Amino acid sequence: GTLEYLGRTDHQVKVRGFRIELSEMETALESHPAVARAVVMAREERLVAYLVARESAPSITELRSWLGSRLPDYMVPSAWVVLESLPLTPNGKVDRKALPAPEGGRQVRAPFVAPRGALEELISGIWSEVLGIERVGVHDNFFELGGHSLLATQAVSRLGEALEIEVPLRRMFEVPTVARLAEALLLDSSHDLEQAARLVLDLFQLSDGEVEALLADKLDAGPAGPFEGVS
Repeated sequence: GTLEYLGRTDHQVKVRGFRIELSEMETALESHPAVARAVVMAREERLVAYLVARESAPSITELRSWLGSRLPDYMVPSAWVVLESLPLTPNGKVDRKALPAPEGGRQVRAPFVAPRGALEELISGIWSEVLGIERVGVHDNFFELGGHSLLATQAVSRLGEALEIEVPLRRMFEVPTVARLAEALLLDSSHDLEQAARLVLDLFQLSDGEVEALLADKLDAGPAGPFEGVS
């Protein structure tokens, strides 16, 4: 007379409102010539891919691009772990419960390079706050740091508000590093975004009273001044 809920017998999960077939992702990853085995799991509202390479492991950027060209963006994992082999149960099946947390495997992250200009510094700071990590280098990939589509939406929204420009969400998937995004925005915009970013960063350093006084001075001075043509 007792019912025990054991969960689904397949590997379908729901992450951030999307129903996802993990086996579909695994098949797409294993179609990459450098991937021998792949297992995908949902951990704490994010997708984690576990890989066994045939020889040398492909870069995470390459794998993201490979998967992104075959599946929707919400089916691209935000964490990647490369293992020597997958843990198996006594009957030879993959022991998903024995797979390590992302910190337990080898993950790829570019060496830290500090922002080299105001725009890169602004983007890096916004990403750091959105992702909840201490620092973001100019060559770090937003999605490899744990970002996903919802966090990407927050990042482009905050960046667009700070610079008073429209930043398409697709840009985050096309150029997911600080350096490449900054370069793309400079090419897309007719405004001096480097100067605008510097003004925003300078304003961040001021107190509320100092900001109010500065704005009052600019309004009294009329349209001319350092803010002219920046937005």
